Amino acid sequence: MVPDPARCRYAIVVAVDTYALPRGPRDTRAWYRDADPMEQVDYALVDFVQQHAGQTVLDLGCGLGGYSKVLAERGFDVRAFDVVPEYVERARELGVPAELYDGERLPLPDGSVDTAILLEVIEHLEDPVRLLGEAHRVARAGVLVTTPNCTQSFGRVPIEFSHMLDVDHRQFFTQASLAALLDEVFGSCEVEQVAPIDRNLAGLVLPRPLRPLYRWLDRFGRAKPQYFFRLRARAPAR
Repeated sequence: MVPDPARCRYAIVVAVDTYALPRGPRDTRAWYRDADPMEQVDYALVDFVQQHAGQTVLDLGCGLGGYSKVLAERGFDVRAFDVVPEYVERARELGVPAELYDGERLPLPDGSVDTAILLEVIEHLEDPVRLLGEAHRVARAGVLVTTPNCTQSFGRVPIEFSHMLDVDHRQFFTQASLAALLDEVFGSCEVEQVAPIDRNLAGLVLPRPLRPLYRWLDRFGRAKPQYFFRLRARAPAR
């Protein structure tokens, strides 16, 4: 799924409200260099890792190191790797034991960590299979993956997810395509859509007279979420 620039130009942008994002098309490779590492942490992702990870965690594509720092504070033994030297230095400034690697083979033995995590990483890669294969090799128990969700389309409504404006994204995963990729590498997986945004959408697109009705339906569980911002997945390593 490839974003339509003409459509995005005039679209309302919908994002999960975890930190401020620049409006319009952006290259996150440059933008993150000036960002606060801790403001980038989505604690729903931290909770996901805490629920499913083993004691030793490899943060693969650690970026500025915010997730590694929070996971270490929650008691995990974390190792972190990234291919961008500036990111590694920023992570080290937080006290994260981040290491630079060449993007090919991780300098770790087979089965050397319990869980490998790739949080908002694989959408940036031309060939995610290579990195997922390395995660498979070094993890004893499993691999956790999150990525922006491109399963749904808003049709003719002029709205786009904010991640559709990231010019450095190379992959646009649906629930089915992510499952197919992980099945190819790991043999099996579980993929789910999370972070519903229907309440935000209702406030943007519904005529004002209908908004109280939607709030009533939502309050009593009659309005089922249909639009989700993120995909998250679990795959066994062995």
